Amino acid sequence: MKAFDRYSLLCISVSFIILTAVFVLPGDPEDRSMIGTAYGIKETQNGFTFYMEDTSGERVRCFCRAEPVERAVYAVKGALSDDGSMFFVSSMQMLSE
Repeated sequence: MKAFDRYSLLCISVSFIILTAVFVLPGDPEDRSMIGTAYGIKETQNGFTFYMEDTSGERVRCFCRAEPVERAVYAVKGALSDDGSMFFVSSMQMLSE
């Protein structure tokens, strides 16, 4: 009997591919980050909604539990809603006022 038959090599290859995918590929593809200016801030029952505009002119509607400062520049991280209409901010850092 051979030390490694083709089925053993196939199992080792598949295991290597799975381990590589788990440890090398980036995390959750839904996580995004962006930098932009906050404006149009409105208070809701659960937090604040506002718009962010980045340097390319893209506008995104956002929700955050913390109140942003009008016309301040922020770096935000979070995820888009399932329908893509709202960006839920998980962390927000002010870069300038």
